[in-house]
Amino acid sequence: MDGEQSISLHVIEAVAAYEGVEPEALRSPLHSAIDPDALDALFRSADGEQGAVSVEFTYKGYRIQVDGPDAITVSEPAREADPQKEAV
Repeated sequence: MDGEQSISLHVIEAVAAYEGVEPEALRSPLHSAIDPDALDALFRSADGEQGAVSVEFTYKGYRIQVDGPDAITVSEPAREADPQKEAV
């Protein structure tokens, strides 16, 4: 990971880019979904170990997958099946 920017800031930038807004325009703080300090520490401890860490969580209704500072995927979460509509 580069020493200039934390992984949590990379996540915020990725979500902002996905929404087409500036990072400052995101209304929901990242810490409402995940502890940013813990996320940063996890990737700092795995620095240089390609593929050693992968984290997935939901933020602002999006599924976020983090495999590194340059490998952040933002996508719509899969909708869960309605148990009342499943065949019995």
